[in-house]
Amino acid sequence: MKALKRWLYKRLKPEVWHKFHWEIDREKPIEETCFVVFDTETTGLDLKRDEAISIGAVKIEGLKIDLSKSFYRLLKPSRAFADSIKVHGITPQDLKEAKERREACQEFIEYAKGCLLVGYFVHIDIAMIRRLAEEECDGFFYPYALDLLDMIGEERASSLEELAKKFKIPTSTLHNALEDAYTTALILLRVLRHENYRKVRDLPLKVV
Repeated sequence: MKALKRWLYKRLKPEVWHKFHWEIDREKPIEETCFVVFDTETTGLDLKRDEAISIGAVKIEGLKIDLSKSFYRLLKPSRAFADSIKVHGITPQDLKEAKERREACQEFIEYAKGCLLVGYFVHIDIAMIRRLAEEECDGFFYPYALDLLDMIGEERASSLEELAKKFKIPTSTLHNALEDAYTTALILLRVLRHENYRKVRDLPLKVV
């Protein structure tokens, strides 16, 4: 259904489509592929009501993480929040100097363009970016993405922290979008190398 929405949008609104979407070359070798591994922290997990208040991302190019190209933005919320503070530690005070939502949306889309998006439970993070694009940028966001869960099997993934422990990767006790993106990227690299993926077409891509 989402793939159909992406296709229809490309046909009906090509000018806008190209601002928020890009094609993925399935024949490209894995080592030549750009991956953007990202995560969001949100005001909650209600995909219709809650919203992203931070976006963190790292790029993998040549199967290496370049931390000099990392991305992290705090976003001004459109409404008050409280309960999620105990999860990510971001307070209303922290967000006083945060980016305007429209600006953060535009910057993330430009950062990710041309790369394959990757996440852990990525449908949640894509849904948050989609809402941001629709509400702030008059856009429509249905990208191809890769979920780490589809590569490792859900039975091994009770949480990102538990998964990191299995791969012997240290994590912090407090959720942070950039740290979680970096952790996810480290696990992704381990999986890519261990499973010996050759081309993008070998990955479990889907429109999210």
